[in-house]
Amino acid sequence: MMNRKWILAGSGALLLGLVGVAIVTAEPEGRGAIFIAGDKPVSEDQIRQKLQSDGWSNVQIVRNGWYFEAIGSKDGQTANVAINSQNGRLRTGDDDDED
Repeated sequence: MMNRKWILAGSGALLLGLVGVAIVTAEPEGRGAIFIAGDKPVSEDQIRQKLQSDGWSNVQIVRNGWYFEAIGSKDGQTANVAINSQNGRLRTGDDDDED
């Protein structure tokens, strides 16, 4: 009976530790994947250069609030992305223009 309590207590502590690690390493809410490293403001020219170096062509960029919205072609497909001008990260589904 005593061993069972220790096993349950150890399992609970392990689970709590794993949840803590997941919380600490998780991406902060409202922050998308890094597009341009540095977590600092980025320019339209930086975004254009990055897209072109990634193989994009016919790149068009428009400023929309805090975001640069880019559209272009890559591998015969048209694609678009939105990059936060304040931190160089891609827009996530729950982002809005009023950070």
